[in-house]
Amino acid sequence: MGLACLVVAVCCAYLVRVANTRARAMESTETLPVQDLRAMHEAAVRAAGEGHFRYRCEVVGQARPHENGVLRSELENLECVWHKHKITRRYEETYRDGNGNRRRRTSTEVVSQHSSSTAFLVADATGMMVVRPGNESVIGAEKVLDRFDPHTDNGNRLELGPLRLNLGGGDGTIGYRREEWIVRPGSHFYVHGEAGDAGGVLAMAAPAEGGVFVMSVKTEEELLRGENNKVLGYGIGTGLAAIAGVVFLVLAALR
Repeated sequence: MGLACLVVAVCCAYLVRVANTRARAMESTETLPVQDLRAMHEAAVRAAGEGHFRYRCEVVGQARPHENGVLRSELENLECVWHKHKITRRYEETYRDGNGNRRRRTSTEVVSQHSSSTAFLVADATGMMVVRPGNESVIGAEKVLDRFDPHTDNGNRLELGPLRLNLGGGDGTIGYRREEWIVRPGSHFYVHGEAGDAGGVLAMAAPAEGGVFVMSVKTEEELLRGENNKVLGYGIGTGLAAIAGVVFLVLAALR
């Protein structure tokens, strides 16, 4: 128990560090109008040529589709600029406990998970900026689907455009939970990352050399409040778990 509590303390301390790093990065980074960011880029191109500009900043505006038009979410087929889905299988399995007795338990496994990586735009009053989401998720994205479908004897096939998933339904399958999140065109959008022109087009993306990358439909103030609450909560958890771990270890040593 003592060692387990110390492991929990270490995990909580790590989460404190992650949340604190994100909060301090957002606080110390300036939010720029797109027009000012493009002016900085043009000056850098005149001085050093294209492909060398990199600047950590934030852009706030409205999410808009890129030149190829809106996307369609894979499960609900809704118009969006970004989408993500997750399909989780719930099943029962047989196992043996410490005494060798056969028992049943319910478990889950993710059978499909995907988020769109297609670039989209963020537009403010001064212009539009390309955003390359990569494999990152959007904080606060609208959840448009959360449904559990019981398994049937006919199996469970799912068609996602050109992709066809055979979700199977082996022994013990109870059913599947389907979840989907989207960002609709016109949604408020905040992006914290690195503006760069390495791909030939000025765009916001994850920092090339690592660092904080945040995309959200929430405001920066809401994000900071959430991260600071995490720092406080995980900090308290770190202290309590560490104290409990030491107490259990001392009691064990005194036996």
